[in-house]
Amino acid sequence: MEKEKNLENARKDAFRLLKSRARSEFEISNRLKEKGYDQNIVNDLVSELKRKGFLDDLKFAKLYASDQIEIRFKGPKYVEYELKEFGIEREIIAKVIDEVLNDIDLKEIFKRFKKAHQKDPEDKLFQKLVNRGFDPYIVKRLLREISKEMEA
Repeated sequence: MEKEKNLENARKDAFRLLKSRARSEFEISNRLKEKGYDQNIVNDLVSELKRKGFLDDLKFAKLYASDQIEIRFKGPKYVEYELKEFGIEREIIAKVIDEVLNDIDLKEIFKRFKKAHQKDPEDKLFQKLVNRGFDPYIVKRLLREISKEMEA
């Protein structure tokens, strides 16, 4: 009876966390453990949430990576680091980063970034994008292309 009550309370807490945004299995587990739930209850609940489709590390990683790159202008290296912090497996991270980079248009993202930082000179834009985790060779090439297009 007590275990059932604890499981139900843990379930409510998990759904409260999931209501605000998608989360990784690792993140849910840690947050529930921090709230004092027994490891067995946490494991049972995480398994249940995975089975029912409420927790999916692959889906979480795709959504997170896509948002961070397209909206927050974070590069793949930075996103990879953040996903590791969320407890996502390396294989999933590599797969997701590849998929997201294939699905998006980095040139368009860099154009938006350049527009948002239009007062910055080219070398400063380059440094900002590299510091955000984008590959320096790709940044240089795309910024050159964007500049040529704007001149034409």
